[in-house]
Parts: sequence; structure tokens; C-alpha cells
Amino acid sequence: MNEKPMVGVGMPAALHLDAFGREIDAAFGHLPYLVGTAAVGKTWRDVDVRLILPDDEFDNLFPPVPPGQFPDGLWSLLCAAISELARQRTGLPVDFQIQRQSYANTRFPGVRHALGLHDRNGQ
Repeated sequence: MNEKPMVGVGMPAALHLDAFGREIDAAFGHLPYLVGTAAVGKTWRDVDVRLILPDDEFDNLFPPVPPGQFPDGLWSLLCAAISELARQRTGLPVDFQIQRQSYANTRFPGVRHALGLHDRNGQ
């Protein structure tokens, strides 16, 4: 597979995002993804990072709520807190969200760059 490189945030920000990705993987057991405009180019307002969980894991963390009440308080707090942590760790305006896999695959089929695959040497 000929995957396009992560170009939008530049260096050394890409290294910081990879390090952040390893932290998320250590906590959740899944790598997050760089998505959106920062995944495809150098013009972006914020840096979209998504943790895409299998549906059953997402539902265990965030039990379904009645229609009109999503996102729930725990989801909102976690996304906001992790966004702020990512900003502190990377210096980038990160918009971090946790998504259910079926939702992400249906609604957001665009480019995804896994974060945390590379070590400190970029390999």
C-alpha cells in the first residue's frame, strides 16, 4: 500500500503527535489517528485526532443515551480533557474525539494516519 505521508503539521510536531499517540495507545489499547485537514495538507484550523474504538468497547465506556442527549457528560469531559493534554504535549490546537468504529467508518471515510507507530528515531 502506498500511503501518503503525514504532511500537515510538519516537524517536530509530527514527532510530538506520535509520542502522544503512544500515550493514548497505552491507556486505551488502540492507536489514535490524525484525520481531517491536517492529515492532508498544511492549511488547517485545528488538528483533528480520533480514537476509533470497536463498537462494543465504545458502548462499554459510553453506554447509549436517549436520542438528543449525545454526547454524554463523560464523553464530553474525556474528549475535552484529552484535547487539552494533547495541546500541552504537542503545542498544537488538537481536537481529540473518541468515536465508535461503525460511526467513524460510515460518516468519515477520509484519510487516517495512525499516530504512535514510530519510535523516537522516526522508525
